[in-house]
This record gives sequence, C-alpha cells and structure tokens, in this order.
Amino acid sequence: MVARKLNLRFFISLKTWAMIMALTNLALGIGILIGGGVWLNKNHVEETFHTYFAVGVGVGILNLLSGTVLIVAIVQGKDKWVLLYILLEFIIAFVLTIFSAMNVYNEFSIVLFGLLCLCPILWIGLCNVYAFYVELYNYNNSSVLAGVEEIACNLRTNPLVSFPEKTLDTTTV
Repeated sequence: MVARKLNLRFFISLKTWAMIMALTNLALGIGILIGGGVWLNKNHVEETFHTYFAVGVGVGILNLLSGTVLIVAIVQGKDKWVLLYILLEFIIAFVLTIFSAMNVYNEFSIVLFGLLCLCPILWIGLCNVYAFYVELYNYNNSSVLAGVEEIACNLRTNPLVSFPEKTLDTTTV
C-alpha cells in the first residue's frame, strides 16, 4: 500500500498562498481593531471583558505586523522573514483557535463562530507558507545565482584541443 501525501495547495501556487495569507492577516487585523474600536465607543466594555478587549487589540496589532512582515519577505525574497512570519502566524492561529473555541463553547456568538470557522483556513495557509519557505530557502541557497540559468555539459572535453594556446609543443629542435 502506498501512502499518499496530503496536498493542501488547492491548485494555487505557493507564492500566491503567501500573498493570500498576508492580505488575510492585514484584513483580519484591521477588522479586529475596527471592531474593538466600535465596541469601545459604544461603551460595551464591562469589567469582565477588559481581558477579551486587550487580547483582541493585541491579536489585531499582531495580525497587521505579521501581514506586513510577509509582504516584505515576498518582495525582498528573504527566507528568514518568512520564518519570522511563520512564528507570528502560529501564535495568532493558536490564540484565535483557543479563544474562539472556548467562547463559542461557553456562549454562542455568530462572530466567534465565524472566527472559529476561519481558523482551519489559517492553519492550512500556515502549512502552505511553510512550503513556500522551504521552496524559497532552497532557491536562495542553491548554487545557481538568481536570474542566471545553469548550463551543464556532460561531455568529456579535452583541454588541449579546446584551448589551442595551452597545447603542448611537440616539435623538437
């Protein structure tokens, strides 16, 4: 029996997945910050929800930061920036998954249920960004320079024939 490798790309390139995740992080960060601001302006922040509000603002700022880091990594082609994004996105996805699952279990909310449904997409995107990191790391550490195609010749060449100025002089005086 042959084990099949799970493919989570859904016929989208890894670079496109990375851009989708960067834009998702930026949109989610802006949405969380605007939602928290509206919630604060309507004075719905009670003492029990100060922690939730602080977590929401923290995750919103972290989303904006991670989206910006990934866009910079894609533009510059730096694999270490992508690795930093993976760390930030893991923290975000973990916090959002636990936070939304706990709160949907305690008290059902459409917004938190929607956030809980978004979490598997974030985890799948994180797996694809990791695959993008591996691809970018291999590309940056290959022997071929960017923009230069490698030319390989498998023929055995004779340097004496190829370069006439280096041929041995066989004439004797």
